[in-house]
Amino acid sequence: MERASIGDQLPTENALCSEFGVSRETIREAIRGLEDEGFITRRRGRGTFVVRVPRPRTERRLTGLTEDFSALKLDTEARVIYNGVDVPPPVIAELLGNQSNEAVYRITRLRFFSRDHFSHHDAWLPLDVGARLSRLDLRRTSIMHELRETLGFRIWEDHQRIEAVVADSELAKRLRVDRGAPLLCITRQFLTGKGKTIVVFRSHFRADRYFYTVKISQASEVTGREGSVH
Repeated sequence: MERASIGDQLPTENALCSEFGVSRETIREAIRGLEDEGFITRRRGRGTFVVRVPRPRTERRLTGLTEDFSALKLDTEARVIYNGVDVPPPVIAELLGNQSNEAVYRITRLRFFSRDHFSHHDAWLPLDVGARLSRLDLRRTSIMHELRETLGFRIWEDHQRIEAVVADSELAKRLRVDRGAPLLCITRQFLTGKGKTIVVFRSHFRADRYFYTVKISQASEVTGREGSVH
């Protein structure tokens, strides 16, 4: 069945039953619901007609890199909830090149969008770099921006890992979601020009407030190969 417009006449009950493979009672229940919500009206001897259509749904989630949110002047801010020396979990320690469980600097922030809980970010850094960052106001900026523009590091992203996870008790409490709710987890590794890891981010996003997009570029010539990912 094609998308209806105002003034369109609905097919008969028999036709709808045949198209959707359901019983007449199911069709009648659906029609009653549409009528109660004011989308259709029945005209005796003429049939059932569309009088209102739902407004197109707009995407209410953010996408893109978190360092772009502040630059785009979006209604977003971050609250530092932990700031200090800590021992990273194994997956982070490996990316940092830390094989001896040495302590590094950890900055944990909770980001809000339109004053609602949006994402949870851990930044793991060398002790000296983290200590310098901790003295800055990180509420309406990104750590990436401060590393580059304020501290003067020339850095680039080397690694990114994206996975679906569920909220444990701590993340559920911080992000105001149910325990076991779906989250998008993104781990990002940044290096200096000398190939040394300067920061590893591990971010958890509420799935109802964020989605991830990838831009695929088309090769200039048809070579039979897939496009590259940026």
